[in-house]
Amino acid sequence: MKSVAGKAWKSNKVKSGMLLWLMGLFFMMLAPGLRTVTPEMKEKYEVMVVNAANMPEYHEAYQNYAEAQERVDEVKVWFWRFREPYNTQVHERQAVANKWHKEMDRLDDIREAKMKEAKAYVGLWSDFGMSEVRLRFWGAFEKGKIFAQQQTFYHMIMQVMTARNEDVLSTILNWVFVALMNFTTGLLGSLFYFFFSLINMVFSYQPDPLSALAFIVLGFIGAASVIASYLFAMYGMVASGVYVVGKVIVRDALEQEQRQRIRQAQQQY
Repeated sequence: MKSVAGKAWKSNKVKSGMLLWLMGLFFMMLAPGLRTVTPEMKEKYEVMVVNAANMPEYHEAYQNYAEAQERVDEVKVWFWRFREPYNTQVHERQAVANKWHKEMDRLDDIREAKMKEAKAYVGLWSDFGMSEVRLRFWGAFEKGKIFAQQQTFYHMIMQVMTARNEDVLSTILNWVFVALMNFTTGLLGSLFYFFFSLINMVFSYQPDPLSALAFIVLGFIGAASVIASYLFAMYGMVASGVYVVGKVIVRDALEQEQRQRIRQAQQQY
């Protein structure tokens, strides 16, 4: 076993993989921002974010749209398309609601542009960019875990409802392996979900193409490294548990066989 591990460690591919894994873990867990943000820059950034989020005209447009849509719903009675004056009233009131909806979209574009301007001011490689990428990753990671937990729970319920005459050990092992498969599927799915979220986040900072590519690659490697570490730990724990249980079962079987031989020998004499 040691010789196999030694030969594997001498492989350049294994060394490169280990280097990427460590680099990814460092980027996602510990790496600081490469661009220094002074207290003055931080204060200005926070003001820009507040100005982007606080747009009274947007809230006014939203309120007007909600009221207009409510007036539309008031005249949407049964078969309104074939009844007058409801047919005319619906189209007239819907036109007003659509106008306010377009105004909301216009103001939302302005707010998004202001937010991009604020992010571009501090830069993608700042502490703000690093914090956001980690926040997005852990959000995606948590969604993957929740998916796995829900699927495992549903499987357990279905197995209990359609239970056959299976021993407890077989049932527990089945649950464990199903949970492993669900966590593998859920976390790999969360990795790809995070990847597309990462691309959207990177371009919101308006970086140059080279910085954008480098950040996306490092972000994906970092996410893959954390997920691989988590899955490796899970599989290692399960393998250790199965090994211990199997060892106990084999020992008990040998002891039982030995006791049976002793009884047979005693009966012969």
